[in-house]
Amino acid sequence: MIVLGIDTSTLLGSVAVVDNGRLVYEDIDNTKTSYSKRLLLMIDNVLKRTVINMDRIDGYALAIGPGSFTGLRIGLSICKGFFAATGKPIIGVDTLYALANTLTYSSNIICPILNAKKGEVYSALYRYKDNHLNKLTDDMAVNPERLCSMINEPAIFVGDGIDVYRELLSERLGNTAIFTPKTKGYSNAASIAEIGLRKLERGDVPNAMTLKPKYIRRSEAEIKWNKK
Repeated sequence: MIVLGIDTSTLLGSVAVVDNGRLVYEDIDNTKTSYSKRLLLMIDNVLKRTVINMDRIDGYALAIGPGSFTGLRIGLSICKGFFAATGKPIIGVDTLYALANTLTYSSNIICPILNAKKGEVYSALYRYKDNHLNKLTDDMAVNPERLCSMINEPAIFVGDGIDVYRELLSERLGNTAIFTPKTKGYSNAASIAEIGLRKLERGDVPNAMTLKPKYIRRSEAEIKWNKK
């Protein structure tokens, strides 16, 4: 099976193709251009590089959040357009789970961390058990100091939240905070495609037209509306 993986949950967008569990190609784009302008170009570039026509794609694996509200909406809208045109399924993948999945097996807690702005991060705690990645907490939009209070053993941090909160995490957790390098966990489409492939193989496919992003918290527009 061939799966197209798409991540628009952060500014670092990525698109990847996985063929029967093998990464064929991944495109990463960190430009400031809106996803409404660059995502289709990224997908087209990946398909041209891999010489794979759209009709050979068996499913579209998509990060459904948490993450950028606008990015998630654009990614899902484009995938729903593909579904309408091809009938191929959309497989929603939790952004934080996909980030944690970029790391190989470890006995330590794994803590994906995305910058949610407003002094918060999107995060959840995971741990491998019997070679399976298990979720220990719900997804959270949480103050990083509060997140630190939930960790009392070595934890591996992965994601763009490290760029903003590395110093704070180091101060609060000391040597128990382990940080992945920027070469890991910053592009996510390959992991999303891999997880999407596993879901597709076992028939874990949601209704494409009712699939929604996982926002975790209210948008700025909703907050302003409720204040009126």
